[in-house]
Amino acid sequence: MARRATPALAAVLLLTAFPDASAASGTAVPLRSLTYAVDVSTAAEVDTAGSGLRAPARLPQGGYVAGSITATGTGESHSAATQQASGTITIDVLQATSDAALVVDIAETTDVVTRPKVRITIARNGALFFKRTDAANLSDEEVVVARWLDRGFYGERPTEVGTAWTVDLSENGNSNVERYRVVSHDEHAVTLSYSFEERTKVSRSYAGTRDGSLVYDPAMEVPVKAAYEAIARRQLGDSFDTVRMAVKLSLRTDSFTKSPAR
Repeated sequence: MARRATPALAAVLLLTAFPDASAASGTAVPLRSLTYAVDVSTAAEVDTAGSGLRAPARLPQGGYVAGSITATGTGESHSAATQQASGTITIDVLQATSDAALVVDIAETTDVVTRPKVRITIARNGALFFKRTDAANLSDEEVVVARWLDRGFYGERPTEVGTAWTVDLSENGNSNVERYRVVSHDEHAVTLSYSFEERTKVSRSYAGTRDGSLVYDPAMEVPVKAAYEAIARRQLGDSFDTVRMAVKLSLRTDSFTKSPAR
């Protein structure tokens, strides 16, 4: 079975079963190769009511980082951990299907963790499909970049300032909405404001947001640069997890161009 991910914060990927769509050969020669520089700052906090202490939440970039833990006389506890990571995201486009989807291999390597290569099918509506066992291997920033590689992401929209649109991938009672607006443009690219909001159908269990900006090249159908801040909040029993992220992405190489990316 394969899994489908709407663009979700790495703390919790909302996934539903879907037939395996990652059928491209493991030895296929890439149609296109992209490399992004990535910088991620993460802060995770856990507040627990009642007796007992709980370790900090697992950081999206990998591993459990030791943080400070404090407790009050009522049995309430608070734990926190921070992490900085820098590295690259590599993407090999293996197949462009007849229904305008892309099959890609994506991997991330930073000074904190090396993530294994994951095969994703990017549907024209922005939904992502991958194997169930690969869910834990995808970071928030990988999911975001893959989402923006959707061949229909910008489409035939004008580049004039003020152009705006909403992408609603909500389903099964879960809310998942992106909003974009053109704030400037030049000969090659548009700069967009970007916001994202996600909430599970059980309103107290998970909620996530992103806010930032994206520079996108409509002709090359590729994100060039992005920066966003994300917050994910989740309740598990008497514990409340909060993960805050600041992410910067920049295209470094693109095999479709003869020189390094801008």
